[in-house]
Amino acid sequence: MSTATEGRQPPNSSSLRGMVARHPVTAFLIMAFVFGWGGMLPLLLSENGPVTVVAIELPWMPFAAILSIFGLALPAFLVTAATDGKEGVRELLSRILRWRVGVHWYLLALFGLLVATLLGAVPFFGLGPLEDLAQKWELLFTLYLWGGLWGVLVPFVLVNLWEETGWTGFMQHTLQKRHGPLLASVIVAPFFALIHLPALFVSGWLGGKDASLSQWPSALFQLGITAVFAMFIRVLIMWLYNGSGGSVLIVALFHSAFNATSGSENITPILIPGSAASLIPIAAVAVIAVLLVVFTRGRLAYKPGHSAAPRVAEAEGGAAQPKVQ
Repeated sequence: MSTATEGRQPPNSSSLRGMVARHPVTAFLIMAFVFGWGGMLPLLLSENGPVTVVAIELPWMPFAAILSIFGLALPAFLVTAATDGKEGVRELLSRILRWRVGVHWYLLALFGLLVATLLGAVPFFGLGPLEDLAQKWELLFTLYLWGGLWGVLVPFVLVNLWEETGWTGFMQHTLQKRHGPLLASVIVAPFFALIHLPALFVSGWLGGKDASLSQWPSALFQLGITAVFAMFIRVLIMWLYNGSGGSVLIVALFHSAFNATSGSENITPILIPGSAASLIPIAAVAVIAVLLVVFTRGRLAYKPGHSAAPRVAEAEGGAAQPKVQ
């Protein structure tokens, strides 16, 4: 029986497409880092970065959007086209735009972490944060959801949807078929953290303030912390993805909601004082992720036999594998 997808001949193993089909995850990562890090050069060489070659301050949000589209979503589509052709591309696009899921998934993605954060603050600050939110409920719409670059909806459309197309819609989706959802999440985490390394040297991005090459020690330390935490957030995202029937849209909403909840420019610092405003959401993600692993026994809502995806080259081991039963 041919290992190629039914009705299509396997690509020539000596061709570029054949190499991509044999090593889809490696091909995706190479393109992601080449396109992503290469696209950061204008920011790094402007007044925003550690070495000013062009004396112009560039806005970082357009770069974040462009890098997410061309550095993560585009490689995902290119590799999918090489391994699965038009059928695979259509299937990936359908998962990106999969909006017909239960309303509870939208509520979890948009407000679940915010609620967990406020409940987690009760032992430290009493009912004060909840009472403040009840009095200022309109901030949920004017600041939290629609707070410009610091809210949920604008970054979701410009950045997070395309970012999660690469990390979840392609890489975790591909890896969990061979390694399972838990190990797939752990594998993705360090690469997810590493691709953000140049952003640590850009003023105003990811907490960067004074862009300087002398930041290397603190940047590497922050990168290590981010890589550890990324395992928890990738586990939570994997569960949301599998539970919602493979909706990249849902996990992208959650990703944006996490950034808004843990950021310093949104509603959480108004309700929770001091550094706890960013630490409690991070702790909440870690606790929830551990609980999900325990109660799902590491399966994270994954149902391999129910996948509608075409059989593709699933990971680094070679040609396409039979669907797991």
